[in-house]
Amino acid sequence: MKKVLFIFFLYASVQSYSQNYTPAKLDSITSIYKNKGEYEKVFQYNIAALRYYKEQDNPEGEALANINIANALSTFDEHQKSLHYLDEAGKKLKLVNNNGLNARLCNEIARNYAFLGLYSQANIQLNKSIEYLKHSPNTEENRNSLFFVYIWKWSNFEDLKLPDSINAMRKKGLKDFPNEPKIYVRIAEQFLSKKQHLDSVEYYLNKASVLAVEKNSSLHTYGAIATRRGNLYTLKKDYPKALEYYQESLPIYLKINRGADIIDTYKKIYQTYLALNDIPKANEYLAKYTQLNDSIHSGERKAVASVVNNLAIEQEKERKNLYIMIVAFAGIAVGSIVTIFMIRKRNKRRDRLFEEQKKIIGEKIMEADQLKKKVDTSINELSKMATSNDPFFISKFKEMYPEFHEKLISQYPELTNHDIKFIAYLRLNLTNKEIGQCGNVTVRAVETKKYRLKKKLELPSDMDLGTWVLEL
Repeated sequence: MKKVLFIFFLYASVQSYSQNYTPAKLDSITSIYKNKGEYEKVFQYNIAALRYYKEQDNPEGEALANINIANALSTFDEHQKSLHYLDEAGKKLKLVNNNGLNARLCNEIARNYAFLGLYSQANIQLNKSIEYLKHSPNTEENRNSLFFVYIWKWSNFEDLKLPDSINAMRKKGLKDFPNEPKIYVRIAEQFLSKKQHLDSVEYYLNKASVLAVEKNSSLHTYGAIATRRGNLYTLKKDYPKALEYYQESLPIYLKINRGADIIDTYKKIYQTYLALNDIPKANEYLAKYTQLNDSIHSGERKAVASVVNNLAIEQEKERKNLYIMIVAFAGIAVGSIVTIFMIRKRNKRRDRLFEEQKKIIGEKIMEADQLKKKVDTSINELSKMATSNDPFFISKFKEMYPEFHEKLISQYPELTNHDIKFIAYLRLNLTNKEIGQCGNVTVRAVETKKYRLKKKLELPSDMDLGTWVLEL
């Protein structure tokens, strides 16, 4: 509720500015505010600039202001609103030719997707950004955009558990941006996650600290360094020292109102107090963590539903185009056969032409088969992930059936993650035995789960659960 009132206040408090908002000035002042962690001023300043650009009928300026506003909203964990402004920026960029701004647009979309756990979709946007940057001048702003791509792809690869890709991004980062402190924070994080080379962690964090001062880095960079120092001392079981660094990072995250980092820090402080056997303080931070986590999680579910719906529309268009191509190729093949038959009947001397046409038909049929296999392969791969109890099964399922998943969680919000996974097995038409293998339970347990799920969904007793799932 506080966040809603805060955003409303920002909207209401924006006043018209009389000065001109050149893109360079807009970016410069926005960067100053961001480095200080004053994101509410970023929001106010760019809202005023957006009004100015609309009055001047300047689509390029509107796109830039919309992107900056979206960045601030994403920091506030207002991802649905952020994506709305990015959609507006995309509409304006269709009217101008600016590869640098298109790259920034893709980066901000990717940032929202990554915060929502849509890591693969985020990387698709980051790859688009790279393509735009290849055709952009080598300005400082475009260099910053490329650095953004490196850092976020690196982070996404870590969440997707792709070690080869992680190492590739690390090498690129060190080669192209050797003086960026966040590169060394990310390397330290790698060692921390593996609980290895703790002396190296200290070295890289010290290097990041020095560079952060030299480059006058953003406030968030200092928070990130302090958090990793806290993690380091937690691994060393020096809990008082760890608590000191977590308490150093928390005010930074609170100042910039960065919800995901605030939640994470509340959780770390709670765990540290627990290790110190200070139960009252542990419970205090557990309550803060729970309250904020529930609030942000609710907003994220709405944002994910919105993103998934848009992706579903795009995928549905792709599927329709694919099937149209299959039908077209089949029509060409049949038409070719009929034509060849008539030619051969009229003139047997044209056997050579017949052979050539037959070869074309074979190629067309092969292409049609390949297109069909492309549709089926993903489904087969998903079934294998389910039966092998792959931890990424549910993420892949959301990608394959976004419309189904969105409809399920919107109509039945009371379903647990376990319920959703079980329904996903049914959507793939797995047998009770196969479902049992997925959860390492008996067939009888699967039947019991079906019975309880039917009651939870309030389905008629004569309704088959599998049929209901397939028809949803």
